[in-house]
Amino acid sequence: MKNYIHKSNLLAAVALCLIFGSCSKDDKGPIVDPDDNTRWITVSGALMETEPGDGDGGTMVFSLTPEQAKDPNYSVNVFDQGAHVKSDRTARLQASADGKYLYNIQYTGDDGGVFQKYLVTGGKAIVAQGNQVATATYVTTSPRWLKAAEGVGVAVRAAAKDVKFTGTAPNFVFQERTADVNVISLDLNDPKISANSSFELRLTDQEIAQGYYVSRIDVPVVNKAGDKVYIGAAVSKHNTSSFTIGTTGLPVFAADNVSDKSWAKTIVLDYPSLKNPKIITSDKTRANTNGYRSTQQYVGSDGHVYQSTSGEAKGKGGSKILRINSTTNDYDNNYVLSLDQVLGVTDSYLETWKYVGDGIAYVVYAVGGTGKGGYIAKINLNTKTVVKYNVPNSDKLNFRQIQNIAQIGDEVFISIAEVGKDGNIYVFNKNTESMTVGAKLINKTGNQYIGTY
Repeated sequence: MKNYIHKSNLLAAVALCLIFGSCSKDDKGPIVDPDDNTRWITVSGALMETEPGDGDGGTMVFSLTPEQAKDPNYSVNVFDQGAHVKSDRTARLQASADGKYLYNIQYTGDDGGVFQKYLVTGGKAIVAQGNQVATATYVTTSPRWLKAAEGVGVAVRAAAKDVKFTGTAPNFVFQERTADVNVISLDLNDPKISANSSFELRLTDQEIAQGYYVSRIDVPVVNKAGDKVYIGAAVSKHNTSSFTIGTTGLPVFAADNVSDKSWAKTIVLDYPSLKNPKIITSDKTRANTNGYRSTQQYVGSDGHVYQSTSGEAKGKGGSKILRINSTTNDYDNNYVLSLDQVLGVTDSYLETWKYVGDGIAYVVYAVGGTGKGGYIAKINLNTKTVVKYNVPNSDKLNFRQIQNIAQIGDEVFISIAEVGKDGNIYVFNKNTESMTVGAKLINKTGNQYIGTY
């Protein structure tokens, strides 16, 4: 690491600190030259709002070096020593591959939907960079978004429209429910909106008649060719024959949580235009592909996109990893990896995962539903073999809020701590079965560590 600071850069950093309030004299880490090549690892933590582990009180970040992250004698207290990333609830943070920049779209509140890029300079020092970008007009104040490719962000929004029906009371007949979708792309290098698109999303006539509709979309990724973007989806269902009469005298059709879920689906758009939407369907699992707050789709070393699923009904084999073919831009129905099968468990629930190259992935999963334990395994997607790790108190962990896993070369960094309790950064090597305990994570009541970048 460079230990000197160029005078001109220091003055610029101080000026930016005064403007944005993102630095302080008691930073635990140094303020370094923005042109320095130090690789920082940023740890993020979510603050409790009303209930332990709800993560709705905002987000704190603190950056350390890889050497510090691997040192079990080094301690990080992101909640007392970190910087607050502006967001009314949990910030949806993303990072550049080199760890130099953080990207955030504020989630809900008066400034919900505002994008900001930050330079990471160590400790609690993050310095706002470039323009703030207002996205709420397109994707509301609570957009779902990800870094879909290096230098590219994609934010999405799906809003189910009112149910259409025919007839008069009490003989109403369900017709359909569709969704309005908005998608934007963001230039992360020179912050601005690059493209936007809006359209109505319809399932097949048969699915619509049965009461299925898209209720949420998320986790966009741009394919290797750079000409398509894939967006995961959750599909909900109404009981078309069951309704109550609302205060307006119109029917309110009940949710159907008993029938089979929809087959897994993904929205495909042309990129960079974000036009020509289509839906592709896998017949390998009835599940959601939208995830929660973390990346669920990765471009593999072979060019195919690997996508995790969640929310399968009990006894249906748990979460899966599916593959979207790089040539056809459709599901490869010759490929499916069942987490239940390879892990030897029942009703696995994939909370998040990280593709780390050469067909290797690290998965963070629960057993029996989201939030029910936190277990770590390394999976070879080609051979479908697995290494399971013995992390202390795995049955007490809850990774529902997890957002990111960091990778530097062959090393993978995961923040692991129970809600409200101290933990550690754990370090894994993709080429071996090793797991080592790194820096200590100091926690506070109700809070939790949710990511490394």
